Amino acid sequence: MALIDILASVALAAASTVTASISPAEMATPPFRPFGVAQDTLPSALGCKPVYGEVTDATGQYACSTLPGGNGLFDQYVLAYVQGMGICNVVAVSRYINDDQRGTTTREVYKEAASLLASQFGPADEKVDHAATSKYGKDGMFRDAVVAQERQVFEQWDNLSAKYQNAQSASVTISGSDELGLAVYSIFRFAHNDVCLSALQEQTGLSGDQGD
Repeated sequence: MALIDILASVALAAASTVTASISPAEMATPPFRPFGVAQDTLPSALGCKPVYGEVTDATGQYACSTLPGGNGLFDQYVLAYVQGMGICNVVAVSRYINDDQRGTTTREVYKEAASLLASQFGPADEKVDHAATSKYGKDGMFRDAVVAQERQVFEQWDNLSAKYQNAQSASVTISGSDELGLAVYSIFRFAHNDVCLSALQEQTGLSGDQGD
């Protein structure tokens, strides 16, 4: 499973349907800048490269090795960008871990990533650790269950517009594949994320919080 395929499955596991709007009162709140990224920043200004094609700053997905406010937990960042609308969301991806069946190392990275979000946004609005069957709920099958998409693990923070301008939601989850191993994804959505992604899909065929 390729990275972009995994990004699509992450979107299904931790997608948000909240659409935030900005009221005059919210204009007094700090701007939302995940990893130092402003909504209207051009991908090329961040040194990000198109995932598909070679045209810079066109509508699409962009991979970034670093960001101005990046964190050492993450090896790569992926931006969804639409011309005329700006950045839809920022996805931070940890290194892929060839972990044991219990997902021991990955789960420690997940805890660190979740703690980072909690320190910024407060307690999560939703915490999920759900297995499709009791078989896949066993810790000794954690890796296989996540890879097979039979176990969902994520935390989500909603309605961030109360704290930040141009913010919708954030989440952290675990995903992976047989080929790459397990990884932690932290997703930060700007307020126009849903409309932005609809435009992204219409123009490029990509869909989901992180494309497909």
